[in-house]
Amino acid sequence: MRFTAKYLPSLLAIVFMTGLLASCSSGPKATQGAPTASAKVEQLAEKDRAAYVAALADLEKGNTKEAAASLNKIAYANPGYPDAWVNLASASYKTKNIDAAKIAIEHAHKLQPQSADIDNVRGLIYVEEGRYKDAEQLYIAALNLDPKNAGIHYNLALLYDVYYQDLAKAITHYESYLSLSTQKDEETEAWRDELKQMLTRGSAQ
Repeated sequence: MRFTAKYLPSLLAIVFMTGLLASCSSGPKATQGAPTASAKVEQLAEKDRAAYVAALADLEKGNTKEAAASLNKIAYANPGYPDAWVNLASASYKTKNIDAAKIAIEHAHKLQPQSADIDNVRGLIYVEEGRYKDAEQLYIAALNLDPKNAGIHYNLALLYDVYYQDLAKAITHYESYLSLSTQKDEETEAWRDELKQMLTRGSAQ
């Protein structure tokens, strides 16, 4: 059995919930190169609020290509708005555009250096790049900021399970994920139990 790194942050900060649900046009592919430098956190521009809410709705519904195209335009038009960059990184990651995801999440990190959600996405990208030790350090840093984040525990468990084959650590974080998750996950429960049996058999040999 193999799981996938399915736990990205929840959609971040829809701060303009005033019926601004406009249709979201599909924009160009992810802009190449780094965004305009901005170290100052700013609010989303009024003109982009409806498109942002629509893009988040697309992302939640699984329309990741459409969401990524829209969020790309919004983020580059609002370089100081970190939530747009995190959601762009999430959408880009889901569409396997890892280069675009990396650019977006590193810009978000510059705006908010202390963020569990941002470190979580950075960790996922590092796993894709084969940088497992860096990913581990980011997940641990994220849990130091938000120790009750079920998704980060899951991603760290997956890292220990698949890439390090450290069953004891994987079990610990699967259990933390299961205890903190708001939804029952019988598949992960069964896999956790199987790992425990494997660990017991290994210790008995």
